[in-house]
Amino acid sequence: MQRIFLVILFLSGFFDASGYSIEGTVNMKGEWQHQIFLATIDKLDNYYSANASFVINSANIAEDGSFRITGDNLPDNPQFYRLYLIKEEHSEFNACLFVGGEEHNFIHLLLDNESTISIQADMDNYAPFGDYAVYGDTANTLMKEMAQIVYPSYIFYEIKFPSELQFSEDKLNRDLFSFADSCSNPLVALAAINNTDFDEYFEGRFDDYNRMHTTLEAQFPKHPYTQDFRRKMRYYGYETEDTKPRSLAFWAALLLGLLSIILLIQNGRLRKQLTNYVPADINLAQQKITLTSQENKILSLIKEGKSNKEIANELFIGLSTVKTHINKLYSKLGVKNRAEAMAFDKNQ
Repeated sequence: MQRIFLVILFLSGFFDASGYSIEGTVNMKGEWQHQIFLATIDKLDNYYSANASFVINSANIAEDGSFRITGDNLPDNPQFYRLYLIKEEHSEFNACLFVGGEEHNFIHLLLDNESTISIQADMDNYAPFGDYAVYGDTANTLMKEMAQIVYPSYIFYEIKFPSELQFSEDKLNRDLFSFADSCSNPLVALAAINNTDFDEYFEGRFDDYNRMHTTLEAQFPKHPYTQDFRRKMRYYGYETEDTKPRSLAFWAALLLGLLSIILLIQNGRLRKQLTNYVPADINLAQQKITLTSQENKILSLIKEGKSNKEIANELFIGLSTVKTHINKLYSKLGVKNRAEAMAFDKNQ
């Protein structure tokens, strides 16, 4: 009788144990290591960032492509994670991501310590996951639907005509906004909004961004992603509730500054300061060129003679992403090819 009681106690403890479980199969047709990695995405800006320090778990992949990752070390809040493979020739610490095509080596998941999901790769596809299927979790089924909108769009770099490129980018962003608006899971909707081009669409689609911000503040007020999104809203000029006191201080400082300027004008000193400050030979056409930080990095690497593949490896982004950035960079600089970009001087 005592033995039966101990067995029952052991089994109850086994089934009550909490923790996440990810199992399934991947396609091993390519030269992939027989190991699969799970990496955390602690910040929204790291959604496509690869670094070995982000890895929180791994598992061996059997000869038939099957794997199982388990653990109980996830934060209390559900958040995004990346499940990925690496090339056979790379070290186990290599964290490179390959975006699009036969070498697309990762998927994004939404997990917490209660997540139990099964992932079945598309065995007719050469890529590790291909058109994979997800079972046991509605949120990750939605994550897969969202990914089907994003990754085919990396064909952008093959588009030759600027107007066609713009139309394709507009369609991608419209589809992402539409998906987020109808998505039943707010964090999956956040993943879709996070994939949109904030620089290009923030003003025109402000209601969509603000609706996402309001949802996060109401449902996940202390989530790190809410803090990230709040900072994004501030960066693009939106005044959130917690920035209003700072905003009042800003306007007070601005008023004092204006009064100081009026006094300087009356004394004739402002004219002299402005004359000394503004060089007479500024090229106004060049002043209008504004590059993003990523475009500045890519331009510098182009000037160093780096190839697109070398740039992708150095910045930890996909080759197609590099080509998309270069298309936009050429358009902003008014150049037609790599040679003209290398010769371009922003300081002229």
